[in-house]
Amino acid sequence: MDRLLLHSGIAAALLFFIVPTILVFTRRGFDLERHAISMLSLGEGGWMMKAVFVVSGLLVIASAWGLHQELMRGLGGIVAPLLIGGYGVGLVLAGIYDAPEGLGFPPGVPEEQPPEMTAEAKLHSLAFMIAFGSLILSCFVVALHFWQVERLFWAAASLIAGCALPLLIGLGVSMTIAPGIAFYWAAMLGWLWIAAILAVLGPAA
Repeated sequence: MDRLLLHSGIAAALLFFIVPTILVFTRRGFDLERHAISMLSLGEGGWMMKAVFVVSGLLVIASAWGLHQELMRGLGGIVAPLLIGGYGVGLVLAGIYDAPEGLGFPPGVPEEQPPEMTAEAKLHSLAFMIAFGSLILSCFVVALHFWQVERLFWAAASLIAGCALPLLIGLGVSMTIAPGIAFYWAAMLGWLWIAAILAVLGPAA
């Protein structure tokens, strides 16, 4: 049962990689250089991205419980599952509250950013911060766990992921690179890390 729960997080990673990537190339008017992938939840067909957020979030929460059951004690068994569960909660909230419209998407809305964010858009931004904040912190907690059990490759990989995620987000926010592209690769890196660590963490970890 614990393994099944852990594998639910891997299923979430596959879901979030496959469906949004297809939508990026098939949704009319969507431009990854201008639009964050969370904007795929807007307009006609937006229900698909909303479903991805909610379902993947619930699967991640299930995997966090499985991780706790596998490791039980210490940072690996308590703090890491709480943080990964926080990532799942942020994803569910992002599916409930829509990203702000703007920059010509969905088709028919003005090309510029809205002058101020709606309450729903603010809640979506809060969900983003909860999700990525939890994910980034979990990278460092899991890195410490792997260090303590002398699995140095995975400790280093988790440390690198924990540093790369805020770097990518910062590059997008500062518009050093296109925000949509930066956020897309940050999301995919995060999912790759989650899938990898859930695949290797187990009773012997």
